[in-house]
Amino acid sequence: MFSFKRCSIPDCSNFIFNCTDRCLKHSPDTSSASEDARRLIKEKKVVRDLCFEGLELEDFAFDGKLLHSCFFKGCTFINCSFAETTIRQCFFDFSTFKGCTFKGARIKQSSFAVSSFQWNRINSSEVFHSNFNGSTILNCNLSDNDFYYSSFLNAQLRNIDFSNCNIKKASFVFSRLENINFKNSNVQEALFEVTGALYG
Repeated sequence: MFSFKRCSIPDCSNFIFNCTDRCLKHSPDTSSASEDARRLIKEKKVVRDLCFEGLELEDFAFDGKLLHSCFFKGCTFINCSFAETTIRQCFFDFSTFKGCTFKGARIKQSSFAVSSFQWNRINSSEVFHSNFNGSTILNCNLSDNDFYYSSFLNAQLRNIDFSNCNIKKASFVFSRLENINFKNSNVQEALFEVTGALYG
């Protein structure tokens, strides 16, 4: 698992960044540190047990990589590709995804809580036991996926194509759902209410 060591700067509670003794915000040269992290990810097929908190990635390809037990909290992903990427036990909380594509991805036991998704495509992928709680998901194509036991608790979802998905035991409790297409998905096996989901 990634290091839980905190930044060496007094009163900073962030985790250290990419094997240094400081978080990205307090790196002596944030641009150089970020470039080193991008290079490390690009060169490795397996990226494991590392913290990349706050990293910004644009037009970056994770295709075919294994991301395991990594910490991507507060990261920004713009026009990135995750084709055939395996993501296990990773944390993407409070992150931003814009224009990204996930095709044939395998995501398991990972957290995307309180994140923002806009104009993304996640297709033909497995997204098991993963957490999108409190996230804002807008104008996304999420068709042809297996979302078994994933959670969208208290999320905001608008203009989403969930067609032809397995959503067995997926939870949408307390979520706001607006203009959602669940065609050919097993909605009867998903959880939409405890006291009632909110529909726009």
